[in-house]
Amino acid sequence: MDKQINQLAGQLEDMMYDFGTHSLNSNCCENISHGEYRALRVISRLNRCTMQDIAKSIAVTKSGATRIVSRLDEKKLVRRVHDQNDARICCVQLSREGKSLLSRIAEEPSKKMAAVLEAMAPDMRQILLIGLRAFAESAINQKATDDTPSKSSKVDQK
Repeated sequence: MDKQINQLAGQLEDMMYDFGTHSLNSNCCENISHGEYRALRVISRLNRCTMQDIAKSIAVTKSGATRIVSRLDEKKLVRRVHDQNDARICCVQLSREGKSLLSRIAEEPSKKMAAVLEAMAPDMRQILLIGLRAFAESAINQKATDDTPSKSSKVDQK
């Protein structure tokens, strides 16, 4: 199992580098940081995105997410919208410029992936997709299990 773990970790790292959106000066692309890019991706996936959602998804504090969103707002890539039901809740949405940027960023890695997938036999592409889906679902289930307080911690809190 250790050998498989090491192989998987190495392959994932290589793929993230080969298909990633990065440069050696810590900028993702088009003058945004990797953290800003990750926040943009989170915002693009959620209809109603709060600072808490961003913080949790990119593993930063809520104040860290607020700083990232402020930088994105200054760059006109996002806009802040107050919740219609509760003005205390600030939601974040992509601007037209933010959507355009994400589209441009995804273009080159998508071309690379298309070429690699085209070179694979159709049955191997299907196996890859099934395996990746199973891996991602297991990771989500594991995270949900890790995030659930245990009975002993509930007792300790009383």
